[in-house]
Amino acid sequence: MNEKITIRPAVVADAKPIMTLVNELAVKQVMLPRSPASVIENIRDFVVAEIDGKFAGCGALAVTWTDIAEIRSLAVEPALQKHGIGKKIVDALVIDAHRLGIPRLFAFTYVQAFFEKMGFGTCAHDDLPHKVFNDCMHCPKFQACDEIAMERVLDPVASPTKLFGKPQRAIPMPTRKTVEAKSPG
Repeated sequence: MNEKITIRPAVVADAKPIMTLVNELAVKQVMLPRSPASVIENIRDFVVAEIDGKFAGCGALAVTWTDIAEIRSLAVEPALQKHGIGKKIVDALVIDAHRLGIPRLFAFTYVQAFFEKMGFGTCAHDDLPHKVFNDCMHCPKFQACDEIAMERVLDPVASPTKLFGKPQRAIPMPTRKTVEAKSPG
């Protein structure tokens, strides 16, 4: 394949091809489906891969907490797989995670070998913070998840294991200031 692969932020017009591709792969049990609302509401999380201006794939970076984000809905058109498009999408999402200051990524996948090539390692579902599973409650496989949990540490100093997914104590909580009433006069 000699065509140029371009990765760009998704726009609203990309929602239909994103949803179509993701749901076609979901039917093949390669990934989980996405509803139109979940794609449209989260369109800012997505990047799109194009070859000569034609949609070739997508992926999203969903920030879950101050120190963790999920790579989700990573999909490449079946006829274009094995040409480095998925790698370019993940690379773009990693760059965005660095820009945002996210030191750790995770993914739930059925394609373990691909994520291992991208520097991810398997982890137990229980190793991920509870906040991660908000979307899981709406999944048809909630009670019997068969996806593989994987993680990649981008900055081990910024996200020590003991703080993984927990509120950072260094971030002060807002406090309400009381104002004393002054008497006129």
